[in-house]
Amino acid sequence: ALWAFPDVDLRDRPGVGQRSVAERILVGWAAPSDALAREPVPGPVDASRLAGFTPARRQSFLTGRAVVGRLLGSLYPGSVAWTLDTASGEDGAAGVGPLLVRGVPALASVAYADGVVVAVAAAANRASRIGVDVERLDPARATEVAKALGVPVDGALARWTLSHAVLKAGRHGRRADVGLVRIGGGTGRVEGSPATYRLAGVEGPKGYAIGVAWQPTGRAR
Repeated sequence: ALWAFPDVDLRDRPGVGQRSVAERILVGWAAPSDALAREPVPGPVDASRLAGFTPARRQSFLTGRAVVGRLLGSLYPGSVAWTLDTASGEDGAAGVGPLLVRGVPALASVAYADGVVVAVAAAANRASRIGVDVERLDPARATEVAKALGVPVDGALARWTLSHAVLKAGRHGRRADVGLVRIGGGTGRVEGSPATYRLAGVEGPKGYAIGVAWQPTGRAR
């Protein structure tokens, strides 16, 4: 499952937006495209998952893997030794765990919204857990989210992405209650858990809110 670029001209690769969140923690984004979807070679678990995807979902999923690959290339210039796959979940079920990076000391997370895929990657000496979330800035969705969180509409989607980034970083699962996330002072935590995460809202593609959460390693605190 080494990364490769079949039928892709490396001199004219599709653009991927990128921004630094903290030292050696990068966020990237791109619109789903066939060109980007051709870049990654899926790992065994990813390949099994892809077999059940619709063409559109497959394109978005592989674009996300491609964006992670670009970020890893920025973190470790010149290295093509990494592999990406879906880790097994904590309950042992394959295909439901976090994104697994092998070959370089890094971790990553991916999120999807209509028209965009967002990823975050961090060097393992900067973060031990990481998560990202993205939402399209839609007024109706903002009203819905504000009601769910019990917060004003203004800023509701940004808070929602930060909350979900915390849940993803903590590997709390897709059914976790976002209402249990407590945010304040640039950090977030899940009620009942001692783990605390740093938070960052990211200025990315126009029309979207992006939230990142990470747990710094001891040397990065």
